[in-house]
Amino acid sequence: MRSGGACRSDNEEDLVCNGAIDNASGVSIMIETAREFVEQGAPRRSVLFVALAAEEKGLLGSSHIARNPVVRADSIVANVNLDMPVIVYEFSDVLAFGGEHSTLGPIASRAAERLNLTVSPDPIPEQNVFVRSDHYSFVQAGIPSIMLATGFSSPDPRWDQGEGFMGFLNTHYHRQTDELDGELEVLFEQGAKFANINYVIAREIADSDARPEWNDDSYFGNLFGSDN
Repeated sequence: MRSGGACRSDNEEDLVCNGAIDNASGVSIMIETAREFVEQGAPRRSVLFVALAAEEKGLLGSSHIARNPVVRADSIVANVNLDMPVIVYEFSDVLAFGGEHSTLGPIASRAAERLNLTVSPDPIPEQNVFVRSDHYSFVQAGIPSIMLATGFSSPDPRWDQGEGFMGFLNTHYHRQTDELDGELEVLFEQGAKFANINYVIAREIADSDARPEWNDDSYFGNLFGSDN
């Protein structure tokens, strides 16, 4: 998990990007997921919650901890990255970037189904999202990983077909308006929904007998997997 991002100064009177979505939403949901684990009881595997910095300066924080983990490297079975959950619209699907590369994809799909959601294919493959956020440092360390994000579908036509997600990126992302005290409306019930699916994914990983595995045909698994 990371916090903060670059800031475009569109308003000379306000030079601060407070980051309500990028990335206070992700940090808050990570903390809420940790609270749920405490309330529901200890899982079979330990779960490590990590807040990272300097992603946009070259994945510096995640690269450091992937190379210098605080636990035995071979005990890390998976990484689930929450990079900027865009909880400003009602979403009916989620994105699990990289899910097609490992058994984490089916885990995410089962979690979504339990919560009456779906996992959609990457709607913006041309942007190569899977290699651009903190989870990729763990991929390079051979650890199956996904990046979880709010999806492009919504029951509200104002936000459907990517209008909610891309609307935020085009209007508030890395700008001073990414704050609570302004025109941006943060939907906390959508944050709770996102936290629930994150918890269900993490819980299955933590309680499962089997470690997540790279798929045989995964480019990243074949490139970085433990057998290489």
